[in-house]
Parts: sequence; structure tokens; C-alpha cells
Amino acid sequence: MELAPFDLTVHIGSGKTGTTSLQAFLADNREELVRRGWLYPRTPGPARHVQFGMLMMPDNELTQYRAWKRSGETDPEAFRRRVRRRLLSEIGEAAVDNVLISDEGMFSSSPRRIAQVRRFADNRARSLRLVAYVRRQEDHLLSRYQQVVKMGNTARLTEWYAANGGRMYDYHAVLRRWRDGARADALVVRPFERAKFHQGSLYQDFVDAAGMGIRADQLVAPSDRNESLCAEAVELLRLINLFRIEEQGAEPWQITNAPLVRTLAMESGPTLSLPRSDLDAFMARWEEPNRRVAEEFLEEEDRPLFSSPSRKERVDVQRLDPARLDYYLPLLGLPEAEWAGIRRVAEREAAA
Repeated sequence: MELAPFDLTVHIGSGKTGTTSLQAFLADNREELVRRGWLYPRTPGPARHVQFGMLMMPDNELTQYRAWKRSGETDPEAFRRRVRRRLLSEIGEAAVDNVLISDEGMFSSSPRRIAQVRRFADNRARSLRLVAYVRRQEDHLLSRYQQVVKMGNTARLTEWYAANGGRMYDYHAVLRRWRDGARADALVVRPFERAKFHQGSLYQDFVDAAGMGIRADQLVAPSDRNESLCAEAVELLRLINLFRIEEQGAEPWQITNAPLVRTLAMESGPTLSLPRSDLDAFMARWEEPNRRVAEEFLEEEDRPLFSSPSRKERVDVQRLDPARLDYYLPLLGLPEAEWAGIRRVAEREAAA
């Protein structure tokens, strides 16, 4: 099928910047967006376009990717041919001027993956626009730890931070890699801060960043997708992950905690953090890269990159009193046959 020319916009993330809410917003308004000349395709994923991001990966990255392992696919090239064919067919049938892709997993892409995005645009689009959101590093770090625990990780925050504290947080280096490798017609960078959102709305901020020329309040807003967990709930999930791996033989990538997260998100309490001194030292590492991002990628009115630190109530002790399992295990509806094993893990970890 010969495609009519279209402009391609790729929302590359980063993660933990409202991406789930934005993707739900775009998916819920898919038909209306087509009427306005914008295709948010179904082929790469019903909401998040994870298969587009996978389509751009070289084999050595793809076969190690969590979504690939869960997909049951075995042939990378056959997967690419199928997804590419279906995506181009959907674009051709829509016959619109604009195609919008969103996958936050692309933010930290390797140069080879970025080059594939450029190649895809060269072969099929008349222009390429990239949209990226960046969040204050300490807030992103703590939110990201919650996410990896939701996905099966078993490390304590301090251990995980030691291994992951520097990854992806030099935003200037990441954005420069995209700027130089993708050679996009536009690279729009927005701070993930409510005070800087256009009209105080993430949705309006995004449609403006994407150049959609749409009023977000004329579209359907999705329900709140924020599933932030209190410190106690995060530690409980970590203990359940340990039980699943140690006593049930699960691999981390096989663990799905979504039903538990929805229940635990209703629990209140302070969030888990590193000690303030560690966070201050962590943020000091990014002061100069953040200044350069603001100078090179932001409009004057959006500088500096981030405003004051988060004022959320936080605790830096990661521990669950095993007695609290009497409340949580029935609440989560876990099989009673698992309770003793989870309790063993909880008692061991509390004593460590």
C-alpha cells in the first residue's frame, strides 16, 4: 500500500510523567482524534504503544525486554514484519495528516534504536516531532522504585538505588542523544510540574506540545490513573515478590501485581524515601545537566527546569511489622495457603 504523506509525532516519555493517563486520554478519544486529523493507532498497543518501541529495537535488546519475554514471540524479524505491515495498513486506511505514537519506554533508547526511529520516519513520514517530559529526579527515582516493585523486583530501596541511581537521570545527555540521533524537525521538552502545565492541565499541555491544535477540555478525560503507594504497601509488595520467587519459583518478569496494586493504592500513609542527605547529594549531581536542559530545550518562561522540591510526607525506614499481615492478607484476597509462606518471608526481612 502506498501511503499518503503524514506527519509523525512520537511521545518518548519519560516514564512516571503521567504517561498512563495521557495514553488513556488518547485511546479514549481515538475516534474523535481521527475526525480531527490525528491517528492514535491501535496496532502497536491499545493504549501504550509498546510494540512500536519494540519494533525499533535491535535483536540483542528486544530479546531481553520484559514485554518480549511475556509476549510468547520467538522470531524477532517475523514480529517486526507483522507489526510494521499492520501499522502501515492502519495508517493507510485512516488517511489522516498526523500519526501520534506514545511509548515511554523509548526515552532511554540506545543510539541504534534512535536510528531506527529516524529510518522509519525517513521511509514513511514527511516530518518527525518528538515530545518528552522530564520529572524532578528525586521524585522520579522514588516513583520508579515503586514501579519496579509492582513489576516483581525484590531489592530494598537502598540496594536498588545503589545499582540504578545514575541511570537515565542525566536528562541533558539523553535529550542530546535524541536530538543528534533522530534529527527531528522538532524536539519539544516539557517539565512534569503542574505549575508549568498549560492551563494547569497535563492533557492541554500535551496536546500543545504535540502541536495538535486541540482544546483538551473538549475531549473525554479518563479516570485518575495515579496508583502511588504508601511505604508500608510498597514493602508488602516486595515481600510478596520474594515469596513468589523463593517459594513458588516465579521469575520477576512473570509477576503481575496489578490487582494487588489497585487495592493497596487505597491505603494512606507516608511514601518511602531515601534519607534527605542522600537525596540532596543525588540532586546535586544533576544541577548542571538540568541547567543545560533548561537553556537548550525550554522556552524562557519555563526556566529553571524544576522548581522547589516535593513536600510529600516521606519516611526512610523500609520495614513492615509482620503483625500487619493480619490486616493485609485478607484485604488482598490472597489464598490462605500462601499466608504462612508470606509470613515467613516478612518475619525474616523484618529481623534483617
